[in-house]
Amino acid sequence: MIKRNLRRRIIALCSASAAILATTVAASPPASADSRTMVLSFSCATGLPYGLYINTGSGWYSPPGSSYADGTTKVFTISIPTNSMNFQYQPSYCDNQPTDGGYPMWEGYTYGIGAGTSTVNAVGGCADYTYSVGYGLNYLLYYCSISSLTYS
Repeated sequence: MIKRNLRRRIIALCSASAAILATTVAASPPASADSRTMVLSFSCATGLPYGLYINTGSGWYSPPGSSYADGTTKVFTISIPTNSMNFQYQPSYCDNQPTDGGYPMWEGYTYGIGAGTSTVNAVGGCADYTYSVGYGLNYLLYYCSISSLTYS
């Protein structure tokens, strides 16, 4: 009888501890000090851009975030590392882009951005065109630039 009551108390205590631990872990705030927001607005020369790849110094990747279209301009709200000092971007593809160039290649500039936690606002554009190197060999290039870079 005593063992049964002790066993019930131990089970109840463990269950309560597990519930408190699960609630604490689930309610922990995200590590917001590691990332900051960037709002990037751009369009392609041939139409609306779709998807986004960025490079902040450690290779190309698709960042977490959201987007919406405003006419032929796409506005991306993404998260980038707070320690990012460099920035490059390109779309996954553009409406009406040339189709005779194969897989797209990036061409453009690397932009310096200040490290920190403030929101980065960038406006730019991408020229998407086919470059012929001769012998029937063509490349699809994305030449992406930024015309305005501010912090808020």
